[in-house]
Amino acid sequence: MNHIIENHITFDYLFAVGDTHGKNLQLASHLLPNVPKESKKAILHVGDFGMGFSSHVGEIDNMAHLDKKLKKDNVWLYVIRGNHDNPAYFDSNNSKHQDMDRFDNVILIPDHTLLSLQTVENNNLRIYCLGGAVSVDRTNRTPSKDYWWNEIVPDLPQQELDKIPKGIDIVLTHTRPQGIFPIDKNNIKLWLLRDKNLEYDLDFELDRITKVFDAINKKNTCYTHYYGHFHMSNVEHFGDIKHQLLNIDELIEVI
Repeated sequence: MNHIIENHITFDYLFAVGDTHGKNLQLASHLLPNVPKESKKAILHVGDFGMGFSSHVGEIDNMAHLDKKLKKDNVWLYVIRGNHDNPAYFDSNNSKHQDMDRFDNVILIPDHTLLSLQTVENNNLRIYCLGGAVSVDRTNRTPSKDYWWNEIVPDLPQQELDKIPKGIDIVLTHTRPQGIFPIDKNNIKLWLLRDKNLEYDLDFELDRITKVFDAINKKNTCYTHYYGHFHMSNVEHFGDIKHQLLNIDELIEVI
């Protein structure tokens, strides 16, 4: 299990944002509500950041511009991968990810990471992060250019699932487990007709991420889950567990 711990920053505000699909410069300005510029702000990004659609040199240049703008507005951006992100940039063993370590205010989070942040209201906010999802429109995409074969939620072995700890405050994923909205495939009937393997792959992925949530729920009975991918807004409560689906560009205050 990976760990990212930022103990030297105490954030005044914490936000979560939905899929931005590459339009990320707005995160430092007009997407943010009216909060003091000098305050320290963290944003949790649920994936579909748009990483990998340019050349590697182009991605470094894009990140440099974004990092500079975020620094100017005292914003730190923590990003998990969506299906529209090249997984190489979220793999700590990959040179593409390592090249992004030069940026201080944009942090690309590997799958199966426990992120620990400090806020003015919580000295140790524990956030479990897991990216990935199946692209329903993959038949219209080009592999290794705007679609990646390993986009799916990772298959975590039991020994890794057992490492998921107690005391999780927030779960950040791109897609959702079984029983959480949306629970049917009515909106993707056309894609299911075009892609004969799509329904199987979606059900396979659903089983994978449900296993992860089963492991989380064995040790945690109170947390908030933020996710994206479905381009809609929705909130559900199951006991003390809250599941909130964020729409494209939707930004909400967590703390």
